[in-house]
This record gives sequence, structure tokens and C-alpha cells, in this order.
Amino acid sequence: MSKNLIILLTLFSALLFALGANAGISVYGKIEPSKMVMGDQARLRYELTQDKAEKVSCPLFTDTVTTGVDLVEVVKPDTVDLGDGRIQVNLEYIVTAFDSGFYFIPAQKFESESEYASSKPLGLVVDRVQVQAESDINPVKDIMNPPFSWAEFFYWAGIVLLVLVVLAAVAYILMKYVFKKKVTIIPHKEEPVIPPYVIALRRLEEIKDSKAWQSDIKGFYTQVTDVIREYIDKQFSINAMELTTDQILELTKRNPEFEQVRAMLKEMLQLSDLVKFAKYIPLEDDNNRSMINAFAFVEKTKPQEVVTDDEAQPQADNVGKEGEV
Repeated sequence: MSKNLIILLTLFSALLFALGANAGISVYGKIEPSKMVMGDQARLRYELTQDKAEKVSCPLFTDTVTTGVDLVEVVKPDTVDLGDGRIQVNLEYIVTAFDSGFYFIPAQKFESESEYASSKPLGLVVDRVQVQAESDINPVKDIMNPPFSWAEFFYWAGIVLLVLVVLAAVAYILMKYVFKKKVTIIPHKEEPVIPPYVIALRRLEEIKDSKAWQSDIKGFYTQVTDVIREYIDKQFSINAMELTTDQILELTKRNPEFEQVRAMLKEMLQLSDLVKFAKYIPLEDDNNRSMINAFAFVEKTKPQEVVTDDEAQPQADNVGKEGEV
């Protein structure tokens, strides 16, 4: 075998070794410091070497790395380009421990689609906090009374007097030149309160004019019953928006004002529940009757106007005059 052939074989073997070293994934783990005092922090670091185009799954820590070793912070990963299509991903975790002893951090598995690599196990030694002996503790010092300073007293007293003089001058100027002028007070006009039955009747008219039952039957019954529930809430202080149909009907039994309209209220609410929850398809007469019941319920339960004696007297006089021949 010639000398040149030996050199060529040697170079070829070195090239194959270099290519094999650059292929696949590898990981190196370390913890610094590996020995600390309770409550201190250490840095757990993993250096992952891989192909740039390769996807590698890394271990995921939540609250603890292992029993007794708590995770404090996850440092943002750092990537270093190694050339030849290779990169190094640096993963770093800040950990701590609050009890002394030796903690074993098991090997962590890094896996790609075709292979995996594991880091070596690591150990962390946590020592107790060294407490000083009682002889080293300094005694408590006596309370120190600062000396009284007349200069400081007159300094702050002068500042207070100056502030009072300025405030008095500002008050004098305001009283003489500002508050002396007559201020026109604009009376506040209160907005008229619209009765609940007026609101309910207006909204029912809007629903009737929109003919919502022709396009959205479920929405139509929802709007009608919402108007009636809000009217009951505002007019009779019954939280009907949060009650079921049966609960509303049960409460109306205790109120004599609902005696004449309970039947139509029951028919309207129960038909609405069938449409909304049981997918019942009502007839055209059902829709008309629901609108009629809604209007009638509001009209029959709204507050009635009270006629005073002064208003009734002219009416009586007019009736008497009309009866005269």
C-alpha cells in the first residue's frame, strides 16, 4: 500500500467522523452553583445541539423541576448559529429550594421525529442557613431623644404663618371681587318620569308594527315576554326577569291585582315557553292572541287615574244641566 493511499484513507475516515459528529441531536446539562444555602437560587442550563431545520421537543417544567426544587423563572431561550446548518439552543431555568438536603434532578429527554437524546442526571446540595451564636448578637440600643432646635421650630412656624397669610389674602380677594357679584342660578329641570305601563305599551306597538312573527317567530315571542316581564318588574317590584313562568304565576296568586288577568298571562307565557324551548310552531291565531293578551294585561293592570272631588263636581253640575229641559 503506497503512502499516498494511506493519507487518502486517513483523510476520508476523518471526514466521515466529522460528518457523523455533526449529525443528530446532543444535549449537555449543568446546574450552577451545584451547592447553595436554603432560599438561594441556582441556574439549571441545558445546551441542545441540533440541525437547524429539525424540530426537537424539550422538557416542560411548571412549578417544580423535581420534588423539593421549585421553579422561579424560565429564561427566554437563546439560539447560537454553529454553521454548517447546525444550531445550539440554550435553555435556562432559575430554581430554588427551601429545605436542606441533596436533590437529584433526573435526566431530561429531548426528542425529534427520528431520534432522541438525554441529558445526564444532576445533583443539587442545599445547606442550612448558619445562625450566629447568641454571643455575637448585639444588644438593643436605648431610644435616642433628638435635641430640641429653636432654629428649626421658628423655620417651620414661619412657613405655617406665611401659608395662613396667603390663604387669608386669597379669601379676601375672592369675597370682595368674585363672590360680591350676583351669581345667576339656573334651576335644574328634572326629566319627566315615564310610567312603566307607557313604556310597555310603546314597545308592544313597535313589535306589532315590525311584524316580527313573520320572519323570526322565536324572537317575536322573546320580545313580547321580555316586555311583560320588565313591566311586572317595574310596576309591581317582582323580579320577573330572573323567574321562571311557574314562579311568576305562583307569585301573582298572592296579588289581587292579577285576579282578572292571570289566565291570559298564563296562556301567553306558557305559549312563549313552548315556542322558545320546545320548538313549537304556533298558528297565526296564536300570534294574534299573544299580542292581544299582552296589550290587555298592561291595560288592565296599569294604575287607574283617581278623580278628586273638585274634578267630579263640575262633571256632576254638567250632568244636572244636561238633564234639565
